[in-house]
Formats: sequence, structure tokens, C-alpha cells
Amino acid sequence: MGRLKRFNLNKLMAIADATYLFETGTWKGDGLAYACKSPFKELYSSEIIDSVAAKAKTRFQQDKRVHIIHSSSIDALTDTLAEIKGNCIFWLDAHFPGAEEGLKDYNEEEDEAIKLPLQKEMEVIATRKKQYNDIILVDDLRIYEEGNFESGNLPDNVLPPKIRNTQFANILFGDTHQIIKSIRDEGYLILLPKNSKRLSGVQNLTFELQNKIFKRIL
Repeated sequence: MGRLKRFNLNKLMAIADATYLFETGTWKGDGLAYACKSPFKELYSSEIIDSVAAKAKTRFQQDKRVHIIHSSSIDALTDTLAEIKGNCIFWLDAHFPGAEEGLKDYNEEEDEAIKLPLQKEMEVIATRKKQYNDIILVDDLRIYEEGNFESGNLPDNVLPPKIRNTQFANILFGDTHQIIKSIRDEGYLILLPKNSKRLSGVQNLTFELQNKIFKRIL
């Protein structure tokens, strides 16, 4: 379980001139509360679990910028993206719904599009890439690959995806975004638009130098 607080949202907003945020997987709403401190025009968060969505709607009812969407992340993205007419920061964290709340076992959900929706989420978001310079932040990279993650690799009792890699991210966004992997916490995948003036030339640097630069802006 990563944290949106790891990222300096104000700096990210400036990098992409982003004025919207879309989160998948509301959970307790702490990430959304952190995002509300930044000057987004609108903030969207999708949550598939009934009780979790209801609590989030109550928690954020005073902030008219916040929209809690009670549905699967894929349906929420599909139905809502047309409303977002500007660059957006996406925080993708909708895996294993109900597991963190103790409502379901990590392996209980049989539909992989609900249990691990990341690839399909990114396929939907990719339909915007020719028009908008979105930023995509992915939590829990260790679900999709092994590495020297600060919090260790995926526990043995949690089943990974049937196809375990992030090649789909490169296929979908390799032409338009700089893709960075972080080993902090459970791992993050960070996709930043290549044509941002603030990131000019970054795509040609070594992995080590890229990470030094991104540590300054995240």
C-alpha cells in the first residue's frame, strides 16, 4: 500500500499544467484528502465497495470539487473521462478491492478486470494521450514485477496477475511519456509527458540520472 503523499502534487500540476485529479480506489480517502489541499478544479475517485464509497461520500460532502463514483474503476473512467477537458493526474490504486478493509480475501475476486484492473485502466486513459498531457502514478508496482522494493516483494499468499509485467505501459505510453520505476514503499510506476518543457531532454538520460531529477520534483 503506497501513499499519494509521496508525491508533490503542486509540482506535478505545474509540470503538466494539470488541473484535474482522478483516483481509482478510494479506500479511507486519505489520499483524496491530501489531494484536496492542492488547487485542482475537480477531483474524482472511484470505489467499487458499497460501504467504502458511502463513507467517502460523507467525508467529502463539504468539498464540491470532489466526486465519489460508486462503480468499478474501469466503468468510472470510461463514463467520466469525457467530462475532464484538461490535463489530469491519475492515481491508480484500485487493486484487490475490499482486501484492505478485511471485507474480502486478496484472492477471492475471480474477475481479474476487477481484482487487478491496471492494464484496462491504462487502455482507457491512453485514448486521451493525443489530446492531453496527463500524468499517471501507479501504486504497488510489486504486484507486477519483483524488485528491491523497500517494503519487500508481493507476499507469497497473494496471487499476482496471470501475465506479470508492465510491458503494456510501454506499449500504450512509450511514445508519449517518460516511464520511471521507483522502489520506494511497495513500488511506484510514474508516467510523465515527454513534451513537458520542464522535462525537456530527460528521456535521453541514464536511469540513475532520471531518478535524481525526479527526486527533485516529486
